[in-house]
Amino acid sequence: MDKNSVKIPERFASHPIFNSLICGTNFGFMAKRGYYAQPEVLKQPELMKKAGINWTTLNMNFCQTNFYSDKVFLDFEFSTGELEISEIVKRLHDNGIKILFKPCLTSLDGSWMGLVKFPDLGGSQQIAGIERNDYWGRWFRSFTESSKYFSDLAERLGIDAMIVGAEYFGTEGQNEYWEKVIEEVRQRFSGPITYEFTPASRKEHDLKWFNKLDFLAYSYYPPAAPANEEPLDAARNDKAAQSPSYTVEQMADYLSSRKNKIADISKSFDNMPIAFTEYGTRSAHGCVMQPFNFLWDTYYDGEEQANYMEASFRTFWEVPQWMGFFWWKWDETQYRPHYHTEPGVDKGFTIQGKPAEAVMRKWLEKAGRFNG
Repeated sequence: MDKNSVKIPERFASHPIFNSLICGTNFGFMAKRGYYAQPEVLKQPELMKKAGINWTTLNMNFCQTNFYSDKVFLDFEFSTGELEISEIVKRLHDNGIKILFKPCLTSLDGSWMGLVKFPDLGGSQQIAGIERNDYWGRWFRSFTESSKYFSDLAERLGIDAMIVGAEYFGTEGQNEYWEKVIEEVRQRFSGPITYEFTPASRKEHDLKWFNKLDFLAYSYYPPAAPANEEPLDAARNDKAAQSPSYTVEQMADYLSSRKNKIADISKSFDNMPIAFTEYGTRSAHGCVMQPFNFLWDTYYDGEEQANYMEASFRTFWEVPQWMGFFWWKWDETQYRPHYHTEPGVDKGFTIQGKPAEAVMRKWLEKAGRFNG
């Protein structure tokens, strides 16, 4: 990131998140209560340090019953306890890893958090004699209380930065409510704050409230190869498995058109710097055509995953507004059978013990030399 090309709040000019390339990862997605207290999980910060990771998101679940509920809450099964989150924060910091706190809304009906949405009644007249239901007001009152809790906790634990929301697509048009959420968080948390949006966000909403943030956080999974249009082998109806292999150079060339798009997003928000807070692809062949795709049943390809990471660093390193990325993801808390059909390997997004781990370490060292 070129600090002369971006707008950074003066009070955060020396903050670590704006002064080094983020070689990060996502940690603890869907971690249930007790997860961070497990001995194997407590060892992860040391392993992350060895892998060249300098930042991580840290997830903590809170819930609502279904996508149309108007009340959020901590849950004794899904929500991390304060003692375990405190200990994992200490372990991460002891290993030199900075933390982007990411409270994660989990709908207990299994729906995506982006589906939370209510009728926008505006000034319309409802049926006479029936009490008006303030759907958005009720949900945001509850959500704001949760934000106050998480920001108090983050400040008390010395967490470095915070995501106030992630992929709550259906709520993103509620500018005034989100401004009030940010105001409440600011009163309690002294670090930089952001919100994680998706490519669909800017198409649907004006996002005026983003100007209250300190940096942009993008959930972004760009393809690094064209869709496979070759005729399929009838014996294996799988476009991913039959996709050609691509070199780092070919992937970087395919990604190059994305550089201007990222710069344009930053410019549309007064040159606010931008981090990819979800970014990655599976260690499975052909997934670079659709990096977000967690369903394809294809074969293990750690080199393709490593090449995608290398091509991504090379490409976006040249974007003056780019802060780095948080790879999706370090650990896997959900068992997906098609990730484990080959002995001795898993075909998920994780990088530990795979070729991509060495790529992450190399770029952290390069960034250190560059910034040093």
